[in-house]
Amino acid sequence: MTLPWRTYSSYISEKYGRKLYRVGVDAGFSCPNRSPDRSGGCTYCDGSGAVAVYQREEEKGWVFRDDLFTARMKSIDEQVERGLEFIRRRYRADYAALYLQAWSNTFDTPERLRAVYDHVLSLSDFREFIVSTRPDLLGEEVCRLLSSYITPRRDVWVEVGLQSASDRTLERVNRGHNAATWLDAVRRARSFGLKVTAHIMLMPSYDTPDDIMRSVELVNESGAEAIKIHNIHITHSTALERSFLENGCFSTSSFRRHVALLSMVISHLRRGVIVERILTETPRARLVYPVSFPDKRDLIEALASYMNERGLFQGCMLPEDIFGV
Repeated sequence: MTLPWRTYSSYISEKYGRKLYRVGVDAGFSCPNRSPDRSGGCTYCDGSGAVAVYQREEEKGWVFRDDLFTARMKSIDEQVERGLEFIRRRYRADYAALYLQAWSNTFDTPERLRAVYDHVLSLSDFREFIVSTRPDLLGEEVCRLLSSYITPRRDVWVEVGLQSASDRTLERVNRGHNAATWLDAVRRARSFGLKVTAHIMLMPSYDTPDDIMRSVELVNESGAEAIKIHNIHITHSTALERSFLENGCFSTSSFRRHVALLSMVISHLRRGVIVERILTETPRARLVYPVSFPDKRDLIEALASYMNERGLFQGCMLPEDIFGV
């Protein structure tokens, strides 16, 4: 089946001609939008920090103390070793990308950031260095540091959460920044040669269709090279769960609705953008509502069928003279 959008796997095949997979690592950072005890933060955040499933036993909740730095590096060493073994065994990967996935991976002093980055990149010949962070943590000094790791053999990416272009929605989910901050951060990062993956979240309880379209327009306008599209849901130990239990009212997308929304987003997305994700893959044990959701393979097949039957494809709703191909 032909997929009417640009996938991450097709990008990897075009660029490397061989298999490349990510090694997700919790490098011991935290988030400025949460209290030291990791309470607060975005209303949908359950405190896991998006740690890779195969690394979950390493969720230590490191604090920023110099006397724990050695233990922190030891944990990173073990995670990289485990991750490399996993992608080679399961996927027969030829190349690896280092993915600092958990929490906000530019939330520290430049000196400590450099120490962590230098150490983890020394552990293997990583072809991509991917850093997940927030737009309010991408100042000029951080961008300059990250750009110093770009080489002819290695791209450096930053994953920057927007979630919504509606400042009203961002306030309701307690993101701690506005849309203008996100756009400014992405433009700054790209000016230093960094590649950007934007994150948006489809939130029918908060965003109108016009809000969603503005989110896509902002991603297009920013020049971001890739996008991850998430569906909101309720997990345990979140502000959303507490609100849901008290009020019993919250709207998430059904499978059919998510397919329709994804089709709308992708049809308005600039054609060169890599679609890295179309579903939030949360372990079922952590879900409160909905308690289950079709898996990624089923979603890909359903979305491709939906778009192909209607003659839709990535960027088909955009004038080519505005955003090109």
